[in-house]
Amino acid sequence: MTTAVNTGDAFTAAGFAVRAYGGQHAVIHPDIPTIANLGYLLDGRVYHPGDSFDVPADVRVDTLFVPVSAPWLKTAESVDFIRAVKPRRAYALHDALLNDLGAPIVERVINQLSGAEYQRLSPGTVLDLDR
Repeated sequence: MTTAVNTGDAFTAAGFAVRAYGGQHAVIHPDIPTIANLGYLLDGRVYHPGDSFDVPADVRVDTLFVPVSAPWLKTAESVDFIRAVKPRRAYALHDALLNDLGAPIVERVINQLSGAEYQRLSPGTVLDLDR
């Protein structure tokens, strides 16, 4: 079963409390129309913004998944997004375009400037979100 949700909607999925945020994908280019995008806050503490920089201003996010590489963004935008959300820790999202040379540079810059503990995870990594 599929249920459509909108910005601000709250629901339960797989035992997790979920709230939808945002509504628009980050701007790819002014000549390309923006498309729909929702971010999701899980259990009031883990935020996955999808392909947006929408800040959930009404909650304290502990763990943020942050877009770090895409044709539509630069590292400065990722840093500014982390600063705006103010999570304790941030993990790379949308990072497939980073190569072995670029990934350490992005990691260093984000760790130096964002104010959060940032890490790019290897595929298959299991997180302990209670630490």
